[in-house]
Amino acid sequence: MLTIRAMSDGAGYSAQYLEQRDYYAEGERVVGRWQGRGAELLGLSRDVKTEQFEALRQGCDPNTGEFLRQRQSADRMATDGTTQSRGRNLYDFVISAPKSVSIMASLGKDDRLIGAHRNAVDETVKELEACAQTRVRQDGANEDRDTSNLVLAVYQHDTSRELDPQLHTHVAANLTYDGTEGRWKALQASEIYERRAYLPEVYRNALEREVSSLGYKVEDRHDARGRHLGCEIQGISEKLLQAFSRRSEQRNQAIAEFVKQSGRQPSDNEVAIIVRESRADKQIEMSTEEVRIQQRARLTPQDKLTLSQLREAALGCSETLETERLSAADSLEYAQQHIFERVSVARVDELLAEALRHCRGRIGLGELKGYLVLQESAGTVLRAGHEVATRASLDREQEMVARINRGLGRFERLGGKSDFIASDRLRPEQKQVVQFLLHSHDLAVNLRGAGGTGKTATLQELHRGLREAGRRVRVVRPAYEVGAVWPKATCFPRAARTAWGAPLRLSRTHAPARA
Repeated sequence: MLTIRAMSDGAGYSAQYLEQRDYYAEGERVVGRWQGRGAELLGLSRDVKTEQFEALRQGCDPNTGEFLRQRQSADRMATDGTTQSRGRNLYDFVISAPKSVSIMASLGKDDRLIGAHRNAVDETVKELEACAQTRVRQDGANEDRDTSNLVLAVYQHDTSRELDPQLHTHVAANLTYDGTEGRWKALQASEIYERRAYLPEVYRNALEREVSSLGYKVEDRHDARGRHLGCEIQGISEKLLQAFSRRSEQRNQAIAEFVKQSGRQPSDNEVAIIVRESRADKQIEMSTEEVRIQQRARLTPQDKLTLSQLREAALGCSETLETERLSAADSLEYAQQHIFERVSVARVDELLAEALRHCRGRIGLGELKGYLVLQESAGTVLRAGHEVATRASLDREQEMVARINRGLGRFERLGGKSDFIASDRLRPEQKQVVQFLLHSHDLAVNLRGAGGTGKTATLQELHRGLREAGRRVRVVRPAYEVGAVWPKATCFPRAARTAWGAPLRLSRTHAPARA
């Protein structure tokens, strides 16, 4: 799991939060470590000192105190004078281990799992750093430039705010070096946000590989609706996971309360705010040993036996356990079939994320990237920036566009010769949609609409109009998959094809935006 917190100030964040556990322990302090190519450029290594962190948070060189960036972070103002967005002084990326790994590491007393988490985080941090960008505003430019370096302060914690076992790592960053302009600049994190689905898959793949090498078996968990809940160590019951997931329960309750009050699901940013506002304050004067005693007191005798047996079994087979390996070719082929079934062009990280889901824990990320480069060299995969397509997907797209264009105006009126009176329960724009479709003489007509614009009611009325015109109607929709939730869709050959993510609108042909 990856969460991102952007802060407009962050003063004292290191001393008050990152260097403290999720409780205050007299004489105990979490020591961060410097990582990233940016840290190397500044000569930073090993332990993070509070004064170094504060200097970098303010954009200064921790060695000389010199201000590194060309300007201070500033709020962006709209034309009416209101604040459009806050300046960003600090980003905190949090990578959390599965609950079963945290329980086995803390209560099962298998410290090797802490190392497994650290190794998986290191691999993920390299990918996160590769996403680093900065804004380019010189000579009227308004774009982002890849820099692929960051100054990273990494802190590892082992409990949640409710003092449940929760192994997680904070990765704090705010500076990147722009080699083109030869100066330090603020991090532009939009590309990292874009890869919020990919980066957790990098972590899960690395962690599952590490955990399996230690002798544990890992399994996928799903809820009652088939949605993927993540991977957990096999043998740890759902009841035990829930018993030590009080923070997750608080989060779910807070989100449910938001839905009840607003009548809608919260956005990603709103979820982040809800989570922060629902968390408890850190407790005062409690040692790590006292926390562990309290945690172990909540284990039943059967829980203790289960954790002990799992640890002993893992220690006994860690040297001989072999995980089934998958080839990069098979995994990428699966991902391409899955991704390009619905689109012609996709982001590179979307493709790699799908390949990692398919072979989680059984392949190296480097292998996947290497085989993708081979496909690019062979011309079977085409790449432009952060986007890719296959030769087959583009050929299919071009054929589809050509076929639809050949069908413009070549057919009799879809609604037949009779006029159709749409129901008064439709809004005027919905009635216009129905009449537009029924008057079509084309092979295909495209109807697009965002959620809540009335597509279902419109298509139901269209269905009635087609039946009254004597047309045979075949209704199709995307196939359901485990973990997928599809919007309502009704499609008619020569009538309507639904797509999502835009206000309700019509077009005469299906012309993909990125063909």
